[in-house]
Order: sequence, then structure tokens, then C-alpha cells
Amino acid sequence: MSAQTIAINASSLSKKFGDLLAVKNVSFKITKGEILGILGPNGAGKTTIIRLLTGLFKLENDARIEIFNKNIIDNPNEYKLNYGIVPEVSNAFSDYTILQNLKFSAGIYGISSKKEIEKRSMKLLNQFDLMDKMHSKTKSLSKGLKQRLNFCLALIHEPPILILDEPTSGLDPMSTILVRKIILQLKKEGKTILITTHDMHEAQNFCDRVLILNKGEIIADETPDRLREQYKTPSTILFKFESESGGEKLGVDISDVQKTDLKNSFNIGKKNEYYVLSSNNAIKDISELYSFCSKSKLKISGLKIVDTSLEEVFIHLIRNSDLANGGEIK
Repeated sequence: MSAQTIAINASSLSKKFGDLLAVKNVSFKITKGEILGILGPNGAGKTTIIRLLTGLFKLENDARIEIFNKNIIDNPNEYKLNYGIVPEVSNAFSDYTILQNLKFSAGIYGISSKKEIEKRSMKLLNQFDLMDKMHSKTKSLSKGLKQRLNFCLALIHEPPILILDEPTSGLDPMSTILVRKIILQLKKEGKTILITTHDMHEAQNFCDRVLILNKGEIIADETPDRLREQYKTPSTILFKFESESGGEKLGVDISDVQKTDLKNSFNIGKKNEYYVLSSNNAIKDISELYSFCSKSKLKISGLKIVDTSLEEVFIHLIRNSDLANGGEIK
């Protein structure tokens, strides 16, 4: 990481609300062009960290935040121009049109040239497929369109860093797909992206690295693939047999399968139309399974392997963290 440009360097972040220490001495770095996911259960401290990063909460004690190697305390107003923030709930003016919101936001960020504001607005409206809605008031928009507007407002001043707070929460499937495509495109353009999410699929497939928080502390800081490998559980092999008319499988009745040596040989269970095999060596067991089926005159028509997911790792780490702090497994 030292050879790469550090976009955000946060150290010793802490925040206390009364007797509650919401964030406990948290430190992390984000390299330029990286997508970092912050994961954690409700109350883990994700939102508090974002508010510390964006200046909504004052830094306490020895806390320090550097943006591209510049201490934010030295020039708090200038450093905020490095951020574009996409909140979970739209912060656009409801009675303004999309275009009016963009022009107002540009002015807030100190863009005074009307020609430049027009140029940037048109570019964003085209990029986010909002040209035909530019004169629509925000209050008339669907949640998916409002979220696209949120991205436009965050990007109007062309910041190098984007902070996305649950960017696909509550969106319909088509809007979710579009927002995810936008995120990947922004990464290609060189944006540094920090994203909070409860969607483990999103974190696993879009984040270069994830921080997992629990009760204000970082309990994991790694790439999704390395986390899955580190806490790997046995693979699940799902398969089913080819059926002939009448429910026969090459001469073997479906109901008789469990009576063969198959279950005893491989400790196989059943889930709907699939047989389920837990395996520590998927390639070896699949080879042996096919060999067994060939001898038993069975033919496999469908087979898939389900490996350890980030969601399983997340649950495992949170439970272990809770146990270590005197909690109970729920």
C-alpha cells in the first residue's frame, strides 16, 4: 500500500455519545481508485465513521484524517471539496426540478461560471439517463430516479472521492443493476469509493476490500476473496439425476435412491429436487460421485457447487466477536 497513493488515511477515530463509545480507536487507509466497503450490523459505527470523515462530527483526542496526505484540520473547508456524498435518503430540494437542484449544488461548491455549470449538468444528466426528466420536480420522482439524482449532485463538483451510504437500499432490481453499473464505471474513471452496505452480494462482488465493524471496532480488514478463503467452510455440492418419463432415472426410481449405497458412501442429504453433498474436496468428491453413478447406472443431469459466501464469513465473525465480548450466539 505504501507505493500507492493514499486517498484517505484515518487514524485513531473515536466517538462517544454519553456513556456509549460508538467508535473505538478505528484506523484504516483507502488507496486511490479503490472501492472500500464498510460492513457491520446496525449500531456498529458505520454512520458515525462517515460523519467523522465528512466533518459532521468533530475529531476527538488523537484522531487524525488525511486526504491525499493533507491534514483536514489545516483547511477543513478545502478538504470537503474532495468528497461527493450519496446519502441513503435524498437530500435534494423536493420542489426544485432536477436541473435546478444541480445548478444550486454547483453554486454551493463555488462553481460560478454559468457555462461550466450548464456543461457539467448536461454531462451528468446524459450519463445518468435523466435528460427527459430534467424539468421534473424531485418530489415527483421514483426512489430509483432520486438515487440517480443523488449521484449527479455528488459529482457536480467532480470530486476524487465518493462516499456512498447504502446506495441500493430499497431500490427495485432494475434500479439496483443500474446503480451498480454506475459504481463500476466511476471506479474505471479513477474515483475512490467508500461504500456502506448490508448487501453481502454487493460487497463480495464490487468491493476491493472490506472493513467489518462490530460495536465500534474493526474485526476484519481484508479483500472479500481472502476473507472467504481464510474462513472457508466445506463446499456444498448440489446435484440431481436425469429423469425418464414416469419419474424413473435410468431404471432407478427416485424414491429408491436413498436406499442405495449412494447416501452411505457420500453422506448425502436432500433439498427439494437436489441431493446435497458437503465436501472438503469438491473436485475429488465429484469425480468419485460420477464414478459411483456410472457403476450404479445413474446419470447426473444438473450439478452446481456452492462455496463459502461473504455473508457466512460476516455472520461467523460477528458471532465470534460477540462471544469474545461476553455475548451470546443468537
